[in-house]
Amino acid sequence: MLAFEKQVQAHATKFGKKHALLKVLQHSSYQSCRRLLQTLSSTDAYKPIKEEDVSLRDVFDRPTQTTLGSRWFHQGQPTGLLMESRFVSPKSFRMAGKEAVSEAESLVQKVLSAATIEEKRQVIKCLDQLSDALCRVMDVAELVRQVHPDSNWQEAADQVYSTMLEYMNGLNTHVGLYRKLVEVIDDSAIKKTLSPVELEVAMSFRRDFERSGIHLTKSAHAKFVQLSSSIHDLSREFLRCQSLPPRNNRVVDIPLDQLRTLPSSVTIHILQSFQTRKRSDGTAVVSIVPDDYIVHYILRDCESSSTRETVYRMWQRGSSGAVNALEQLLEDRLALSHTVGFESFAHMSLDDKMAKSPGHVNEFLGGLANQAKPQWKSTIGSLLQSQAQSGQAGTAGINPWDRDFWVSKQQMDSGALPSLNPYFSLGRVVLGLSHVFKSLYGVEFRAVTPQPGEIWHPEVRKLEVVDENGRLLGVIYCDVFSRNSKAHVGAAHFTARCARRIDDDVVVAGTGSSHSSQTVIEHDNKRFQLPVVVLICDFPVPAEGSPPLLSWNNVETIFHEMGHAMHSMLGQNGFHNVAGTRCPVDFVELPSILMEYFARSPRTLSLFASHYETDAPLPLELVSKHAERRRRYAALDLHAQLFMSALDQRYHSAVLDPAVTDEGCGPGWSTRLLAEVHKDPMFTSDIGSSQIFSYVKGTRWQSRFTHLIGYGASYYAYLFDRVLAGQIWDRVFHGDHPYMPSSSKHDPLDRESGERFKNEVLRWGGGRDPWKCIASVLDNGKTSKEEIEAISQGSKSAMRIVGSWRLPDL
Repeated sequence: MLAFEKQVQAHATKFGKKHALLKVLQHSSYQSCRRLLQTLSSTDAYKPIKEEDVSLRDVFDRPTQTTLGSRWFHQGQPTGLLMESRFVSPKSFRMAGKEAVSEAESLVQKVLSAATIEEKRQVIKCLDQLSDALCRVMDVAELVRQVHPDSNWQEAADQVYSTMLEYMNGLNTHVGLYRKLVEVIDDSAIKKTLSPVELEVAMSFRRDFERSGIHLTKSAHAKFVQLSSSIHDLSREFLRCQSLPPRNNRVVDIPLDQLRTLPSSVTIHILQSFQTRKRSDGTAVVSIVPDDYIVHYILRDCESSSTRETVYRMWQRGSSGAVNALEQLLEDRLALSHTVGFESFAHMSLDDKMAKSPGHVNEFLGGLANQAKPQWKSTIGSLLQSQAQSGQAGTAGINPWDRDFWVSKQQMDSGALPSLNPYFSLGRVVLGLSHVFKSLYGVEFRAVTPQPGEIWHPEVRKLEVVDENGRLLGVIYCDVFSRNSKAHVGAAHFTARCARRIDDDVVVAGTGSSHSSQTVIEHDNKRFQLPVVVLICDFPVPAEGSPPLLSWNNVETIFHEMGHAMHSMLGQNGFHNVAGTRCPVDFVELPSILMEYFARSPRTLSLFASHYETDAPLPLELVSKHAERRRRYAALDLHAQLFMSALDQRYHSAVLDPAVTDEGCGPGWSTRLLAEVHKDPMFTSDIGSSQIFSYVKGTRWQSRFTHLIGYGASYYAYLFDRVLAGQIWDRVFHGDHPYMPSSSKHDPLDRESGERFKNEVLRWGGGRDPWKCIASVLDNGKTSKEEIEAISQGSKSAMRIVGSWRLPDL
């Protein structure tokens, strides 16, 4: 190695990049260094590798060869979780919760005693400061409950969260605070001095108060509180039922010879987990209890349609407990909306969203369904043809248990494609994201070593977000690998602290500053909290000696979550309640879904996608083949999303009649509504008499629809933001697509386009009407003035326009 190192030094000196190359040598294998040396020997067109790029990549790809190993994790004086000196131990975390409540109480008294114009002028600031004081502890408590491996921390977080939630619920129904806020908003002398963002903060607080039944009579308010408590408990019960193992009485016998087409690892798992026996006719069978993992492979790979049907029916019988909890939850939500004067829970939920009403949502869904019909017909026709050619065609069309099988069959018939995973090491992907954000917004990532006690697990990585002048903007913690001690929340973005302005905070007696030098930044002669976000993913743990390799779906996932993170970093409008991602649910996914388009962009992929062993660039023709294959079935995914959005609206509509049941549809009125939505013309096929994915008698899929809890009446938001993001990708970034040759010379990583999106969308957070953000960013000559005007108004016609826009993926 010594002689080889001298060769590298010689070539490094020749190209004037000795330090950078030695850095590569330090963190690379002998084979990788030899390939690098051969490359340098063959060309003088060497593009130097920046030291910070190597460091950023290696933090994720070669953790044992960087300074971020686990040896320092428990060493030294702890600095506090997420750099918060108040979060050093479970005991200090509990104390931080009490101190936050004490600070909130002092601010409450400040609001209630406001008498002069100047004191009333501070009411909005006080309420925002109060909300921030509580959320900076509660949001971290929620994070700790999900990811911390120490049960003592989890118990402390549970206790703190429950206590503070009860206190916050009391504030939401505090009549004195509500009246003082209304007094301030209705004072014309004060109102004309408020900035647009400040007024939006005030109105958001007012909506929250009124949504909590603040204006109700005493008896009506008592009913509101009782229903709210019931909804909370039923939500937890519904989610608890999802984690219960399948019941042992739901056994399906599968002949062993029908396992031969499943992946060997799945077959081994089945044989090791379940009993085998012989039937009286001598057939060897294995008795399985279907779970999600096994069912996925059986529905995709098992040749026997009858076996697929049996497994599907048993799997989709659902949990009676989940159905009962769901139905009572939906009934309570309807009763709650009636209590506060709304026609339905959907009307109440959508009142402050972009859609504004259920009618507008249905307008959007119907328009999008019409746009997708040509590709839907083509896709279904293709599947029917494959089924007919196989001799397995039935009279019913395509059943739900046949969908994945025929899609997989078509993909196999068209030939297997080489995996993209070797080109997507996690470190390269993070480095690519940094390059994308630098091109678009002038900000990039800098890998740094956390201090002892700052993170909760050695696998967590810390990134600083800095601008072109090296100024710190915020911090992102990445906890991306699956582990037993982490809740299976999938991918998620947690805001631990937002960039609220603090140099003009209202001083209240008896409270000291809860900000340390680590958690404060300055710019434009103002002081802000350092924004901190945590990204959670569930990526597979890499094999020993190999960097973490991601699938293309994984790449899109981390791009998506980083879109949320950048919204939090750049949405610094000075107020907690509308900072970053604190905006309407049907707007918040726009920046993150837009990043998925960047993840598919050939231009973006050329920045970072290279083979982890050879450094060979990802062949774009391979990307095109994978993209075209995915695009071929995009209508199926859209159909499923439309169905779930429509079902969500139906479950939260004004008409729920629990007294009417249909034995033919199975127990429970929610099952009857499920069957009715299946019959909606939006989801029926006009391809002859074929029935496509129709309702299966005796099944209760709704018992697994967990998004009904967090996205009640708002599940359409994902599709809505997909359409908006697609149009912005095409009309603002002039984006390229991997499944078609680009006809534009425009670079989607153009700084002017990035600045336009940053200034018209990201920097506002939730401090501006989202429709005005959309109208402003699209007002660049690519959209008609009539459409821009309608969009800016956010009326029913705006929803109709968005519904008429075709998804670029189709």
